Amino acid sequence: MTDHDQDDLRRLIRRADPSASLAPLRDDELTRLTEDTMTRTDPAPVGARTPRRDWLLAGGGILVAAAAAAFVLPMALTPPAAPTQLELAPDGGLSASCAQITPEIIGQAEDAFRATVTSIEDGVVTLTVDDRFAGDIADTVEVAQGEDSVIDGAPIVFEDGTTYLIAATDGVIATCGFSNVDSPELDAIYREAFPG
Repeated sequence: MTDHDQDDLRRLIRRADPSASLAPLRDDELTRLTEDTMTRTDPAPVGARTPRRDWLLAGGGILVAAAAAAFVLPMALTPPAAPTQLELAPDGGLSASCAQITPEIIGQAEDAFRATVTSIEDGVVTLTVDDRFAGDIADTVEVAQGEDSVIDGAPIVFEDGTTYLIAATDGVIATCGFSNVDSPELDAIYREAFPG
């Protein structure tokens, strides 16, 4: 938790303090309450609630609420991380040819993850990350939709609701099947490339 988060939490707790709106006691009121407390001789009946006990219970409740807020509020106040922005590799044209998919080649990717397409709107694909194999990928990834092409090495054309295994370097998604629809065969290659 940062100092800024702690300052925000303190301000929030101060606003929730029910006694914050009360005026401070005058000197004569403070003196009377102090004397009453010090000179009181009649014990309260067993089980009777005394003002002091009420204040202790209220204070305990405030402490419990403050402790809960200290754990919950930082999570609620922290904005969600911005999506990772990736690009599709340009296709290699008619002369492009693809290498065999191996764990050694996929293992060179800076980022590798499994994600499911959750929306495709205005040519932008949003994926929700399910597993991370390598790199620092946010919980969501955005990438432009690829175009249908029969050219070897063309960018992926994403389908809504489909899960993909994706390898990327320098923010560019690998093509040639290195990034593709999740399958047992491709999953085995990714797991061998990124053990652990």
